Amino acid sequence: MTSRLAALLASAALLALPAFASPISVSEAFSLPESQVEASIEDSHPSIAVAYAKRLFEAGRKDDAVMWFYVGQLRYRFHLLANPNLSPGGDPALMASLNATIGQAINEWAGGSPKAWMRSIDKALAWDAAHPDKLTSRQTHAAEWEQVRRGLEGLRGDIQRNESQIRENRARAGLENRD
Repeated sequence: MTSRLAALLASAALLALPAFASPISVSEAFSLPESQVEASIEDSHPSIAVAYAKRLFEAGRKDDAVMWFYVGQLRYRFHLLANPNLSPGGDPALMASLNATIGQAINEWAGGSPKAWMRSIDKALAWDAAHPDKLTSRQTHAAEWEQVRRGLEGLRGDIQRNESQIRENRARAGLENRD
């Protein structure tokens, strides 16, 4: 992990500390047993799910990484949509940076197997629905939560409708197509 990325992730975790009962830090997302990290994600800032996705991706568990990346996306986008007055230099900038770094690598890899990509999105949506979000209230911001979920469901639909085109574009670009 680059020092700049580590600093960005650490900043997000520090920003989130007051809002949670038992959050974990970025370094813990990389070092704690996976079961402990996964159990703590609902208590933690969304950047922790993205950090965990990076850990899994680097360990070769790339389909799992895609799922956790999208959990982070759901939670982060929901948080930003429900809090439109956040400082642009804080969470909005951090999410953009994480998407440009970790997200780019994960999404590029995910595109190599549209079917696995859709399964990972389905798992992320199911995990999100089954676990509370302790950063942003779904009761207070139900419309925003549904809007973010519909956005990811829309991406899944686009992948399904355009699977052959995704494969053709990747082949032209010299990128791997799997299964």
